[in-house]
Amino acid sequence: METKVHVKISKDGDMTLREVLRKIQEIQAENPDLDVFFDGDLYAICSRPRKTADATKK
Repeated sequence: METKVHVKISKDGDMTLREVLRKIQEIQAENPDLDVFFDGDLYAICSRPRKTADATKK
């Protein structure tokens, strides 16, 4: 499954947790077909296509 990085976050603290959560909500609202999440390994807001019922049957 392909993961897309939307926002790379600096570890220097350039974004607050509130700003990260708002950005995740914004990306989710613009892309309802994506699962949007914070990836702690990449330190980034990422997404991947949502699993559908058809995809899980295959």
